Amino acid sequence: MLVAQVTYSDSLMLVFGGLALFLFGINLMSDSLKAAAGNNLKSIIEKTTNTPLKGILVGIVLTILIQSSSGTTALMIGLLRAGLMTLPQSVGLIMGANIGTTITAFIIGLPIADYGLLILFVGVIMMFLKNRRVHHIGGVFVGLGMLFVGLNTMSDGLKPLASTQLAEDMFHTFSTNWFLGTIFGTVFTALVQSSSAAIGVLQKLYAINAEGIESITLNGAIPILLGANIGTTITAFLASLGGNIESKRASFIHIMFNVISAIFFILILIPYEHFIAWIELKYLKPYSMLTIAFAHGFQNVIMTSILFWFIPQLIKLSKLAVKDHRLNQLPEEVFDEKLISESPALALEFVKKALLYMGSVVQEYFDIVKTYSFKEDSKLVQEGYTHEMILDTYDQKLHDYLIKIAGAGISDHDSKKLSRDLDTIKDFERIGDHLTNIIDFFQERYLESQLLSPEGSSDLKEIYDVLDRMIKNTLEAFNHQDIELAKLVVIDEDLVDELEEKFRYRYIERLKNKEVTFVKAANYPDILSNLERIGDHLMNVASSVIEPLYVPQSVIVPKPKEIDRDL
Repeated sequence: MLVAQVTYSDSLMLVFGGLALFLFGINLMSDSLKAAAGNNLKSIIEKTTNTPLKGILVGIVLTILIQSSSGTTALMIGLLRAGLMTLPQSVGLIMGANIGTTITAFIIGLPIADYGLLILFVGVIMMFLKNRRVHHIGGVFVGLGMLFVGLNTMSDGLKPLASTQLAEDMFHTFSTNWFLGTIFGTVFTALVQSSSAAIGVLQKLYAINAEGIESITLNGAIPILLGANIGTTITAFLASLGGNIESKRASFIHIMFNVISAIFFILILIPYEHFIAWIELKYLKPYSMLTIAFAHGFQNVIMTSILFWFIPQLIKLSKLAVKDHRLNQLPEEVFDEKLISESPALALEFVKKALLYMGSVVQEYFDIVKTYSFKEDSKLVQEGYTHEMILDTYDQKLHDYLIKIAGAGISDHDSKKLSRDLDTIKDFERIGDHLTNIIDFFQERYLESQLLSPEGSSDLKEIYDVLDRMIKNTLEAFNHQDIELAKLVVIDEDLVDELEEKFRYRYIERLKNKEVTFVKAANYPDILSNLERIGDHLMNVASSVIEPLYVPQSVIVPKPKEIDRDL
């Protein structure tokens, strides 16, 4: 009895160890492929998904390249949040990613798993080479080799476990109860956050039937397969949290697509199972891993072919399910070039709404940086960089859009508004740059475990509070053209200058008195400087409310300490 327990314990270790190798291999393949592709993925997606059909094709190719539908959908969510993609464009990408991810199952099903160690060896050798592209491709081979080694390791552990009474009862339950099988596939995939891993385990379980070990049958495997498609949506859902409305709606469409797919095939489950069994009998070997791969690919291709014609309805449902009650949402008319030819003045009004939206992003980014300054959290860093990408995107798009409006012919009054808006766009973008600088400074401090001194923390909180008030008053003044409120911003800017100078002096005194070490306080003046520059840019926006033709003094005669480092 003791021997049996040790055997089962060893088998569990092989299963979990093999699964860990598989997951690590998939992630390494994905990261290496993305690194090999460079920084062009986002621009490729943005420029080639202007129709749903193109989106499907790009989704298929991209998912095959990075070997992760979760990676594709997470990247899509980031583009939606940055305004680089519209909701209709994202739907095609979602459908394409669902098809592209089935390629992994076909690769697993091919008879090359026995060469996993050789592939791993070749990849390691390539990773030692200095050529960057070869190094990344080597990472792909290492990931692929680990994937196969992990699969074989799992197979060695699954065989003895599959022979137990508990496993036989479980397989029998899944074979006779499609609901439990679907739930199991959903939960397991959500936990490991990889449909490829879940399907890889399923393929191995199904294949060991050929060795005389009674395992999962086709009747039990297909519902688990359908559940795996639902479970994989968890990654896009998590990526959309904290994002804009469009990204949340895209996540909802992703979930809805896979749930509808599962329901559709459950309704025709018996004839569908007979069809897959016929394909296996006619073209494949009994209990072939390619049978599961074919079933996975078939259902995603069929559902994409059907739901492609219902994309407008899917979008309407997402808008009903995820409503936008915020006042600072981005108008759909922004960047509509037809509006420029019809009414340049109206297009300019929509630009103002877009600027308010951009200002709300600045406010959110400021809150993130303020929180991160006093508490380390890697999620805040990623959120911060996403906000920086959003601000950079709107800086470019709004600038180009305003130039097109200017070329359409506008009145002198509107020309003044346009000039002011161009300055405001740049001020918001520069604030984003300074906030990113502050995040980078604090990352350096946290990396070296250099926390703020109590005095330094107190000083930062004080200047943050003034800037927080300035941002809120600036946006309110800009929205309502409130001159009195704008004057308060200008007064606060003088206060920020005084605080920055005072806190810099205090920092020097702490150094002189050896209350802090030079290493600990090395970038503290830089943090103060960036905060002071944020105040200057907020004053520029407020001053443009007071005087529309206002030209920032920093443009005419910049002070040495006020010269932007990011220029």
